Amino acid sequence: MDSRRNRDRLSTLPEHLLVPIISNLPFEEAVRTSVLSKPWKNLYHGTTNVSFKESEFVKRTVSSSEESSNEARAAFVRYVVNWASRFSGDVIQSFELRLSKPFGFEAEIKHLIEFAVSKQVKTLVLDFSELSCDASNQVRPLILFQLPECFYNQTTVESLKLFACGFDPSRLANPCAFKSVCFGYTELGRIMTLLSKSPLLESLTVRNCWNVNLESITGDQNRLRELVFENCVFATEYTLLDLPNIKVFKYIGSFHYFQFLAVNRRMEEAYLAYGAETGDEIGQFFCDVLYDLLSARKLTVCPFLIKAIKDSDDPVRLKAPMETRHLVINTGLVPDEFVGIRLMINSCPELEILTLQMFPSVPVARYTPGFNPMSYWAYQISHKCLKKTLKVVQVRNFTGSMYELILLRYLIRSARVLERVDLYLPVGASESEKSSVRAIISTLGDEGVASSKVLRIRQLTGRINC
Repeated sequence: MDSRRNRDRLSTLPEHLLVPIISNLPFEEAVRTSVLSKPWKNLYHGTTNVSFKESEFVKRTVSSSEESSNEARAAFVRYVVNWASRFSGDVIQSFELRLSKPFGFEAEIKHLIEFAVSKQVKTLVLDFSELSCDASNQVRPLILFQLPECFYNQTTVESLKLFACGFDPSRLANPCAFKSVCFGYTELGRIMTLLSKSPLLESLTVRNCWNVNLESITGDQNRLRELVFENCVFATEYTLLDLPNIKVFKYIGSFHYFQFLAVNRRMEEAYLAYGAETGDEIGQFFCDVLYDLLSARKLTVCPFLIKAIKDSDDPVRLKAPMETRHLVINTGLVPDEFVGIRLMINSCPELEILTLQMFPSVPVARYTPGFNPMSYWAYQISHKCLKKTLKVVQVRNFTGSMYELILLRYLIRSARVLERVDLYLPVGASESEKSSVRAIISTLGDEGVASSKVLRIRQLTGRINC
């Protein structure tokens, strides 16, 4: 009764007030308001946040034929074009179109982009990548959808996401209003031109792109707050980065040499995930990168980096103390990583949270660590953060393996202000696995707890984002 009264109360509002209200809803829910009552039937045609996703309109099954899928996609495109023709507003805040295999619909897509541009769109998302593939197996498109001239002449877009699009920044109006740009599955041979024409750019994300001809980010591009590269193929051997205002830097992929000329002295996050590389000086390179990013309050490092830094000039500590408060170590917790893990803990004297994200160990040639891995963590070496600052230890995908328990007992025994140990079981853990972990938890403090506070050791399930 109350919900009906509230709905009727809403219905009495004039259209110019209702449209902004439903514009704050996800587009799919805004469309559903058309069935509430007759006055609501066409209101969603005025919503200013528009999202058309093929995956939400075209339902595929294993038995779906190519012909039926093409017919469904054609119906989806007709629906989008029809919606645009009935749009009743003057401006659009955001326009999103996700359509795999755009070829055959070039005229309709061009019309839709012209429509969005004519409505002074501020957030534009165009995604023509394959729906059936995820990021790990997406095939590089042989032909990219070419953006129409109206796109290059617009001056209102502030947030841009382009996936599987042919993009030529030399055709852009100068200067652009871009503040946030994300590319995926796109050739970026002229990315330097984009930077020179985007003086307001604060966030740049490049995923699964090739021929990324990024020589440097300097001078006029020093407004950048966030810079992300993921699984890219660079056309240059190295990249110079002058980032005095950077807050977040993330790199995921094969080795690429970055030389940091300047970084913000109060970075929020750095994320480093390299694929396995070879080279005599790779460990020292990683130490140099960590030195450049030492102000990052949250730092995530990969198993390969942890293994490699032990071969740097100093296998005990980095060139300067990190200012990291939250250290995330992605690890298989194999003996080859022990020295690197200790080096990272030793190099973070202000560390408050230590997260171990357990990964399956990658098979490698037989490795002889030069020490007994069973007794390595038994040595009474207490690092500064263990004496004064480390309060929380988290282990994600905890299984209770031998090396997990050895390291946990070392931390519990040595961390004097430790308040909490959180053990996150793998998603889908069975009841027997949960019972086994409960039994393990009951023994973790048996050898002594360094902290004078009451230590909480918790078993948790499910996925968390740190």
